[in-house]
Amino acid sequence: MNNRSLFTGKHTHWTAIDPERDAVTISGWTRSGEFVSHYFNGIFKLFSTVEVTKRFKECLKKGDESKLDYYFAIRKIEGEDLVGLLHVGRINSSNQTSWLSVDLQEVGAFENYGSEVLAMTLRYAFMELSLYRLFTIIPSYNEIEIALFEKMGFLREVQRRQAIFHAGQYFDALVYAILRPEWKKNQKEEIQ
Repeated sequence: MNNRSLFTGKHTHWTAIDPERDAVTISGWTRSGEFVSHYFNGIFKLFSTVEVTKRFKECLKKGDESKLDYYFAIRKIEGEDLVGLLHVGRINSSNQTSWLSVDLQEVGAFENYGSEVLAMTLRYAFMELSLYRLFTIIPSYNEIEIALFEKMGFLREVQRRQAIFHAGQYFDALVYAILRPEWKKNQKEEIQ
């Protein structure tokens, strides 16, 4: 067992989502079409603080009741600024699988914090939640996110043709997944 903190990395740490406080920040992020299309499932509009607060409260309540969805705020260690949201959810206990969504403030945030956030997420999913398979859906236009997930060991499993409408065009939805043995193998290779 390593001595790394489960929720704290070098540059970021995870906290509980504060519906009122974090909704103010997320409402501002809805000016980004890419953030809205990913986090709000393609409904492109500006979301008010009230709408975001309501969504947070509904999601947190559902997750708390079902124990199948876990939500975190991703914050900078210095200054506590919110840089993203993490959702490990739709857990299928009998198959030990789950869906993953990492929503960072902007594309640059993936370059700055993506590797750390994803490494922490994999450790949490496989060590704490005892999952066997973790998957995500990435739009084909998001080359930075694709490169990051592939670098972390995720493999493309499915390509749903023209399933995502973004910025006036249709793009493929790419399903990426990683299995616990693949993750463990990557961990051993990093140590050597």
